[in-house]
This record gives sequence, structure tokens and C-alpha cells, in this order.
Amino acid sequence: MRSNTDTSTSFSVRQATRAMPTLDHVWLAAALLLIALRPLLTPIPPNDFWWHMATGRIIATTGAIPSIDTFSFTRAGQPFFNQGWLAQLLMYWLHQLGGIPLILFVQSLVITLAYGLLLRLCIRRTGRLRLSVGLVLLVTLPLSFTNWIVRPQSYALPIFAAFLTIVIEYRLGLSRRLWLLPLLMALWVNVHGTFVLGLALIGLTWLGMLFARSEQLPDANQQQASGTRRRALMELALWGAITAAAMLLNPRGVGVLSYVRNLLGSNAVTTLVTEWAPPTIRDLEGIIFFLFLILCGAVLAYARRRPPLADMLLFGAFLWLALGASRNVVWFGMVATPLLVVQAASLGGDKPLARTTAGKPLLNGILIGLLALLVLLALPWVKPALDLPPSVGALIAEDTPVAAVEFLRAQPARPRHLFHTEAYGSYLIWATPEQPVFVDTRIELYPFEQWRDYINLGQGNNVAALLRKYDIDGLLLNVKQQQPLIAAIRADSGWIERYHDTQTVYFTRAAQ
Repeated sequence: MRSNTDTSTSFSVRQATRAMPTLDHVWLAAALLLIALRPLLTPIPPNDFWWHMATGRIIATTGAIPSIDTFSFTRAGQPFFNQGWLAQLLMYWLHQLGGIPLILFVQSLVITLAYGLLLRLCIRRTGRLRLSVGLVLLVTLPLSFTNWIVRPQSYALPIFAAFLTIVIEYRLGLSRRLWLLPLLMALWVNVHGTFVLGLALIGLTWLGMLFARSEQLPDANQQQASGTRRRALMELALWGAITAAAMLLNPRGVGVLSYVRNLLGSNAVTTLVTEWAPPTIRDLEGIIFFLFLILCGAVLAYARRRPPLADMLLFGAFLWLALGASRNVVWFGMVATPLLVVQAASLGGDKPLARTTAGKPLLNGILIGLLALLVLLALPWVKPALDLPPSVGALIAEDTPVAAVEFLRAQPARPRHLFHTEAYGSYLIWATPEQPVFVDTRIELYPFEQWRDYINLGQGNNVAALLRKYDIDGLLLNVKQQQPLIAAIRADSGWIERYHDTQTVYFTRAAQ
């Protein structure tokens, strides 16, 4: 007969054993810490980020969301729909609290949360932790890296992952958290225009459940299964309707749908913005996308079970979106990954998994510690002191015109009509809001004709006529992108070069 002391000791040993890090813990830690590492090593480019920050500053200081343009001289006073106001306000508050380092740190947390939720879904559906980690790290993440820059879309990624998790787990009977969908939608609709994808996830899942058949069930269970499915469909439809109603909880109500429609119908957006163009094998991102498609096709073809209809509906619909625009590849990757993992798990047949060794706890702990150390060294408060290359060591991208704009601000007289790159326009809006810009990365705000003139002038075409058309009296030019225009201006005695560095050249008219 065992004494109470023996039982207590045995229980303590079991508890201590469970607390020891196993190889599965190493795999999970590797996944989450490597996901966190990438955003920490990516400097903020001078594109969307800065004008979003400037808009957040206006919202914080005035208590109102801007509805007309006040940043440019070409579209001043024109109506402008500012849909992602909540993300902009959050970005500005973070900057006020901790500057760029805190923004990058939160970006890392946001991305890790999004893909951590996706990884959790894959593991729950298959029970294959290592397969899930391997496919997410090696296949899904490279597909998504270009969409991990700091902007409101980043804050939509974990919301999308949460939507995907909730509807799939509900369909599979793993959880019943549909009540979270309206709450998430109320947040999403004020963060980014991709909120419409949440309704797509609900609708496609509902259709998949509607047309799926209960196969290999005894006849006596058919009626019961049919009744259960009807109740599940009604519940999902109800919460889907409530979620659609929650979409109206934004400052413009139903007008937010018009914003999405106008954005998708803008010639300037769909023609000029590279991420709105279809994927192509002519660039690395397109190659990765098509390799991912080939892998999905091979796994689906050789898998030993038929893929669920609902998964295939999601796969097909989001593939259609991805084929239409590269910026949609990130959403397709998140939708396709659970299906890919489920079908890949079936390639080994229905045999139970062999027990895997837990490894040596001390070595496991050391491996986890080394991964954590990498993330610690990449933190934005630590990284600048490590003398890393600018491409990973800097907090903001080296082509951000910080020094040039500081010089511009110090001048007693500034241009009334300054021409520059669109990315410079975004930074100017933040760093020197009193200087009106020619264009910026709000592509849909400016007419297509102006974008055509912007491209021609940057390429050195019809320089005199275009400068005269917009009464340009200052030029802040990117050395790499606008070299033909720089050469033309240097050859014109009517302009004086006031400043230059490795990235930027600043000219004003000689009369100034």
C-alpha cells in the first residue's frame, strides 16, 4: 500500500516533468519567435506609414476625423474618405508613448498574434504540431512578408485570422464563439477596408455547410444529422446578419461600402499601384505565389481524403482575389494554409502517429533561450547599438528623406508648389505639415491625369510644360527613381541645387 507521501512525491515528479521544455515546445517557440523576428528586422519604408501618422495626429489634436484634403496643393479642399481612422489614431498614440521603437515592437506582436492564431487553427484541425509549424514557417510566411509593413492593414491581419478561426471551428464543431464576430467587425470596419472579407468568410462557410452532405452515416442518423445541420446553418446566418449590421458602426455608416467600391473602381489604384496588379513570375513575390499554388495542387491531388467543400470554396474565392491583385495574396495564404495542412496530414494515411521523443529538457531550454536571445537583440531599443547593415539595423528605411526635409524646414522661404516622389509626399505630410505636397500614397485621391503627369515629369518627359502646368517652384527628387528629371533640371540655368545627399536632391528656382 502506497503512503500519502509516496503519492504526493509521484505527483510532484509528474508535474515537474510536464513543466520541462520538450521538443514540441521548441517547435512552437521557433515558430512564434521567428515570426516575431521578421517585423523587428524590417525598417519602416517612407510610404503609407507617415501620412497615416499625420492623420492620427490630426484626429488626436482636433477630435475629428478629416473629411477633406488639407495636405496637398493639387487637391486641397477635395472630399477624402479616411476609413482607417482607428488604426491611424493607435499608431499616433504609440508614437507619442514610445516613438518608432514602440510602433515596431507592437507591429511584431500584431503579426505574431495573426500567424499564431493561424498556426493554432492548423494544429487543432490535424493534431500535427510539427507539420503545421513546418508548413507555416517554410511555405506561408514567405508568401506574406511583403504585406508585413507598418500600416493599418497590419492591424487587420489578426482580426482576419480570428474570423477564419471562429467560422472554421464552428463548422467543425470545435467551438461556438460566433458571438465574437460582431465585436470583431465593429473593430475591423474602423481599421481597414478589408472588413468586407469577414462577411465573405461567413458567407462562404455558410454555403459550404449548406451543400455539404453527411456521408457514411447510418440511415437512422440521417434525420438527426439533417436537423443538427439546419440549426447550425440558422445560427451562423443569424450571427452573420448581426455581424453585417455591426459593419455600420463606423463614422460614415453604410457610406463605408461606397468607399470600398470607389477604391476598387479607381483607375489610378488598379493601374498604377504595383500591389494592385496581378501576380507575375517576373518578380520574386510572384514566383513564390505560383510555387505555393503548385504545392497546393500537388498536395490536393495526392491527398488520401477529399477536401471539405467549405475549405475549397474559401480556397477558390480567395485564389480568385489573389490572381486579380498581389495585395490579396496575404489573405489567400491565410485561407489556404489550414486546407494545405489538413490534406498534407492525410498523405501519411490513417495510421496513428508514432510517439516522438521529448528530447533533453536542458538542451530544449537552451534552444528556446537562443531563439529568445535573437528576438531580444532585434528589439528596436537594442538593435541600433549592434552596428548592423542599414537594411535590417535601421528603424526607418534609408530612403526616407529625413535630412533633406530637415534642411527644407530650416529655409526662410519654402516652395509654394513642391514636386517630389509619392513616398516623399507621405513623409513631408508628417515631418513638415505646413508644406503642401504634390501627391502622396493616397492614390485614389488624385486624378489619373495627374498621376500620368507625375510619371512623365519624373521620367524627364515634357519637363518645361509640366512644370509650368502645375507652377512648380521647388523639386525634392529621389536620386534613384527620378534621375532623368534631375539631369534635365541641372542642365537648366533657371534652377539652383540647394541640397543633395546619396538619396535626395533639392532644387528651387533661381529667382528664389
